[in-house]
Amino acid sequence: MTGDIHVFRYAANRGSIFGVNAIFSKLFITIIALGSVTCGVAVAAADNPVDANNLARKVYAASHNEGLKNAICRRNGRSAAMLVNRVPTAMRAGRKPLVQTFDIFINNQPSDAEIDTVQMAILTSGKAKGTGVLVTRYTDPARSAILSMWLPALRKMRQINEPSHDDVWFGTNLTYGELVLRKPEDETHEYLGEDHLQGCLGTMAFEDDEKNRFTEQLPGEQCEHKGKDVYLLKSTTKFANWWYDYHITEIDTQRHWPYRTVYFKDGNKIKTVEVDWQSLGEADPLLAYPRYIYALSHDDGRDSMVFVPRETIRLNTDTPDSYWSVDTVRDYLKNQGE
Repeated sequence: MTGDIHVFRYAANRGSIFGVNAIFSKLFITIIALGSVTCGVAVAAADNPVDANNLARKVYAASHNEGLKNAICRRNGRSAAMLVNRVPTAMRAGRKPLVQTFDIFINNQPSDAEIDTVQMAILTSGKAKGTGVLVTRYTDPARSAILSMWLPALRKMRQINEPSHDDVWFGTNLTYGELVLRKPEDETHEYLGEDHLQGCLGTMAFEDDEKNRFTEQLPGEQCEHKGKDVYLLKSTTKFANWWYDYHITEIDTQRHWPYRTVYFKDGNKIKTVEVDWQSLGEADPLLAYPRYIYALSHDDGRDSMVFVPRETIRLNTDTPDSYWSVDTVRDYLKNQGE
C-alpha cells in the first residue's frame, strides 16, 4: 500500500492522475481568483441570526446535487470539458498553458445500498491521455472511499484507499479536500453576516503567446453574479498544522452556491477560488453545475481553471450500474475508437 500511495502522489504532482470529483455533483464543490472576499459586513450577524453549521451543511448539499440519478460530461462535437494549468508567473515567459480535455461520469444512486456514489474520470488528450480514475464512496461514514487508477503508461490498475485531503488534484493548485473529501464537520464555522458579491468572478487572462485554439474557447470573467446578496461564512480547519488556517466564503443567500472562497494562513491571503455556478435547467431550480472553476495562488501567481460547457452534460441517463467499473476506465479510449 505504501508503494501505491507513493505512485499516486508522484503522479498527481506530475499532472498525470485525474483526481475525481463530480463536476456538478461531487466534482467541483466549492472553491473559489482575481479579487478578494470583502470582510466589510453590510449587515451585522446579530441582526441576521444564521446558524453557521446549518449554513455549511446547506452549501455542501447545494454543491453536490445528489438529487440527480447520474450525470455524464462527454465531448460533444468540438466542445469538451477542459483543465488548464499554468506555472508560477516568474516561470511563465515562453511557456504555453497545459491544456487537457476530460470526460466524467457520476452515479449518485447506485443499486447497491452500501455504495453512496461512484465516479469515473478519464483524460482524453495530452501526454497522460487515457489516464482514468474510478472513485467509490460508501454510505457508511466510517468506511474509506476506494480510488482505482488506470495508468496507461504502465498498463496497470492501482488501487488505494481514500487519498489525503491535501493531495493535489491532477496537477492543479486545488486539493482533494477542497474538491471532494472535505465535509462540514471537518471545520468549525462562524457566520459573519451578509454582503453583496464584490466584483466579477475572475478567470484566466492570457498573453498573446499563450493563446491557442483551446484557450480561445475559455470564458472571460463572469459578471452575471456581481452584486448578488451573499452570506459570509468563516470556516476554520480542525486539522493540525494544515496548509490553511481558515477560509471565508461568499454564498448565494437563495441557492447556497459558494461563489468565492479565500484561504488564509498566518493572516495572509494565500489562495482564491471562484466558481461560476449555472442552472442545469431542471425543474428543481437549485440544481446547478460549475461552468468554470478558477483557482489562483497568491504567493507565486500559479493558477488553474476547469471549464465545462453545458452542451457536454447529460443528466439522468439510462446507463446501467455495471458501466461504472474498472473495465470501463481501462478500456475507455479503445471503446471510443481512439
